[in-house]
Amino acid sequence: MLVKLPDNILFDPGKTDLKPQGKDAIAQVTQILSGIEGRKFQVTGHTDNIPIKSAKFKSNWELSTARAVEVTKLMIADGMDAKRLSAAGYADELPVGDNATEEGRRANRRIEIVVQPNLNELPGMEDATGKASS
Repeated sequence: MLVKLPDNILFDPGKTDLKPQGKDAIAQVTQILSGIEGRKFQVTGHTDNIPIKSAKFKSNWELSTARAVEVTKLMIADGMDAKRLSAAGYADELPVGDNATEEGRRANRRIEIVVQPNLNELPGMEDATGKASS
């Protein structure tokens, strides 16, 4: 399962401060995801391929990671157990749109919240004791 949130509802360009409507969206998502028992989530930040020119962020790597961390902090403040969360930044490395167009770049600027699989539920994976799961 993947929850995809466009950055324009969450952040102003080049910023990491969440907008009020972004905070509301994260609160709603957190409430729903908190009810999914036994799962962990990774918050991932993504950018387009336009290099950021900012004293605060030297590259899109820093921006994407900082945004993922901000969303993670808000999810914790909204009641999600911190042990169930991780944050990662992917900069422009995993585009979903064509960076040659404004529409594609807009699609690429996003936050995704990914439900992490439980390894013991995957076919053929070994459990912590080294025995194959059935």
